[in-house]
Amino acid sequence: MANPIDFYDRFRFVIEDVHGNILARDVVAQEVKLSRVLSSPGEINCKIHPKEPSIQHPSGSGPIRLKPWGHWIHALKYNQFGEEIIFASGIVEASEVDPESGILDLRAKTFSNYPKGIPWLQNWNPIAVDPFEIVDRIWKHIQSYSNAALGVSVYPASSGTQMLPGWSFNNEQYIRDFFAIFIRAADKTDCGEYLEKLCRDIPFDYIEESGWNSDRTAIKKGIRLGYPKGGVRQEGLVFRRGENIKSAKQKLESEIEWVSDIIIDGFFPGKTYSAQISNYDPDRFRRVVNELDVRIDSNERAAAWAKRKLTRRQFPYQYDTIIVDPYHPNAPFGTFDVGDEILIQGKMPWLEQDIKQWHRIIAISYGDEKGDLELKVMAEGAFNYDPIMYQG
Repeated sequence: MANPIDFYDRFRFVIEDVHGNILARDVVAQEVKLSRVLSSPGEINCKIHPKEPSIQHPSGSGPIRLKPWGHWIHALKYNQFGEEIIFASGIVEASEVDPESGILDLRAKTFSNYPKGIPWLQNWNPIAVDPFEIVDRIWKHIQSYSNAALGVSVYPASSGTQMLPGWSFNNEQYIRDFFAIFIRAADKTDCGEYLEKLCRDIPFDYIEESGWNSDRTAIKKGIRLGYPKGGVRQEGLVFRRGENIKSAKQKLESEIEWVSDIIIDGFFPGKTYSAQISNYDPDRFRRVVNELDVRIDSNERAAAWAKRKLTRRQFPYQYDTIIVDPYHPNAPFGTFDVGDEILIQGKMPWLEQDIKQWHRIIAISYGDEKGDLELKVMAEGAFNYDPIMYQG
């Protein structure tokens, strides 16, 4: 176990090649910017000098020549108990080198970004399939190639629900609105776009996870799925203005775009889908949003999406971002993660009293310029995890 004083130390970086070889375990980087995002890829950005001793190749051949899609970079930090936490694991992307100093401006996206742009080259037409099975199947497919062994596992295996509408071809007519999907290799469906849509429409959460194996010779990577949502309610943590919250950006009622009625129309050749939902307020004028979404392929999906869009415009007073001291005992670094619910307390402009509102953490960002954590949050009441409901 590390010395607890390491809790206050910098982020360290581990470099791994595509074959799983750990090339460097404690790289020193400058101008570090990190982000960890719920149900979306995060980023790792930093600058590394080619003469930096910690970036030299173990073979003695000079600095590790970081290649796009050829190396992993992992951002690590100790928690207050001296335990090492891997905050983010990214795959190096195209980066720039300063022509004068040779300093590499390294850019990486975390591994849930990998499926984007990868075609789904399978034929698959399941009926009443669990959405988690689809996520697992896609990840297994994209890692089935010899030069795509990322080592990413997906769990749990089941969400306990079956919710996907689809279509079949019956004589000369498309039959919609039943529990099936239809995947053809010839369509070259984008795996990343499909996962993004699936996550949005069911809906469910996913959270990236990384950790050392037992003998610290390899880093395990995983996608943890949560239906209808991931994360936990952090009853034992405190986020309070004037204590561990250094500053906060509020989201007040005057800032929201008021809408009382949502009309969603979907479209498929020869057929349209529509849903309308209202939230009457006698103290406001009626406002309507009318949207066409070609991805809506059933009346039930249109109704669910309309409700979500309206719900996101109807929420209590809340914070948008908070800047947190990661070393304060109220909620030290490593005790919370994206997807978690946290209770935020403090005064807001235009209000006479303190508010105490549960929020979900949408993203966590870090920059070594100030050494604080920025939390992107949203009031729990602004979320709608209602499933799509089908008649019959």
